Formats: sequence, structure tokens, C-alpha cells
Amino acid sequence: MSEGINLLPWREARRSRQQRRALATAIMLWVLSLATVAASWWYFEGEIRFQRTRNTFLEGQIAKVDRQLQEISEIRQRKDELIERMGVIHQLQAERIRLVRGLDHLPRELPEGVFFSSLERDNKGINLTGIAQSSSRVSTLMERLDQTRIFGHSELNIINVGDTHQFELWVMYPSLAPTDADADSDNAQ
Repeated sequence: MSEGINLLPWREARRSRQQRRALATAIMLWVLSLATVAASWWYFEGEIRFQRTRNTFLEGQIAKVDRQLQEISEIRQRKDELIERMGVIHQLQAERIRLVRGLDHLPRELPEGVFFSSLERDNKGINLTGIAQSSSRVSTLMERLDQTRIFGHSELNIINVGDTHQFELWVMYPSLAPTDADADSDNAQ
């Protein structure tokens, strides 16, 4: 009855078409996957290259800022040195003014019958050596020097009694506050 119908070649043709479609789809997916991986690699490689150039730029800027910070540090150090030198100069100016005023006041405070034979000065005071007609005149000199603003406390170190009284007197400078030195330098000008 149905001798003339063969269903096998139709099935085989359909199977070969499905296999070709599956192979084409697999190849297409494989090519698409390969293209996706290549595109991702190219994109990320570009991003890495861009980040490296940014990093290089930032490292250059950081080195530049480090050099500027070093310069600022050196400038601050020089500034501190200059301020220290200015302080020393200011102190020397104040010492000079104090010395001049002290030498100006010494003859004014000197009682009659007292003579100085030597004077030695250092940063803390003046060492006076002299001759007096009596020890009471040395006491008067000490009282007068103690009452001045220029000199502070005076101490009698040595007194030799004879026809004339030889003495050695130490007169200290009062502590000089910066405002006193400024006022002295303003008055001197």
C-alpha cells in the first residue's frame, strides 16, 4: 500500500539543517564572545593606560609640591635664623643704650671724695674699683646707685682701710624687659 513513501531522507535533511544551524549559532556565539572579550580587553587596556598617565601626572605634581614644601621649609628656617639675629641685634642695641645711660649716670651719682680707678663691664653688671676718703662715702655711692633706674642692686666686695679707702663694688643691671628696651630705643632716637 504505501510502497512509494520514504520518510528517512526528509528527517535526515532536517537533522542536517538543525546541525548546520546549531554549528552556525555556536560559531556566531563563539565569535561574539571573542569580540566581547577583545572589546573588553581593549577598553580596560585604554582605561589602564589613561590611569597610568594620570598617575604619572600626579606623581609629577606631587614632586613639584614636595620641592615647594622643601623651599618653604628652607624659607622658614632662614626666617627663624633672621628673627634670632634680629633678637640678638635688638639685645645688643638695648645693651648699648643701657651702657651709655649707665656711664652717663655714674658721674652724676658719684659723691664728693670718691674716685674710680677702673671699670669692667659684662652682660650682668659693672665692676667698679676706686678710692674713697671714707667708708661712709662708699655707702652713699651704693645708696645712690641702688635708687637709680639704670642700676640695680650693688654689692661691696672688697674694702681696704688705710689713709684712703680702696673699694671694689659690683653693680648689677636690672633685668631689662623687652618693653623697656623698646622704650629705651625709642627714647634714644
